Amino acid sequence: MAATLLPFFQGLQHSYIGETIRHSAALIATLEIVHLIGLALLLGTVLMVDLTLLGHGIGLQPASLMARDLNRWTLTGLAILLVSGPMIFMSEAVKCYHSPAFWIKMALLVAAILFYFTVHRRVVLASPPVARSPARRTALVSLALWTGVALAGKAIAILADLNS
Repeated sequence: MAATLLPFFQGLQHSYIGETIRHSAALIATLEIVHLIGLALLLGTVLMVDLTLLGHGIGLQPASLMARDLNRWTLTGLAILLVSGPMIFMSEAVKCYHSPAFWIKMALLVAAILFYFTVHRRVVLASPPVARSPARRTALVSLALWTGVALAGKAIAILADLNS
């Protein structure tokens, strides 16, 4: 992490929004609940599509149809995460700056979003459907990336507790 980013992170944490959130237990709890709802929506819908790609889906519905049906929920979950996450971050930006788990989470998040909107989407919506082996690899990479994002997020809190 470049030392030049620390003042930026400090500025975010000491901003009006950062201070307001940090000093309100109810607001922090609400944001974390909203963030977890977004995570459940996103991971739940991605899991359903990826399980279908792996051949363990619900019934005989193709992955393309399932992805189209769940797309609104997937994007809603992602939007919730992308709004609530930065707000939570602003309340603890300096802690995040010093946390390796935060940087891992951000790298995995960028990779997961890019993968989802490029490779994953192309494989899921392909007509005719992509061969089973590439579809399975796509599902496994998708699941690994999104699971990594969630686990790295949890690691931020665990590491903070260990260091305090």
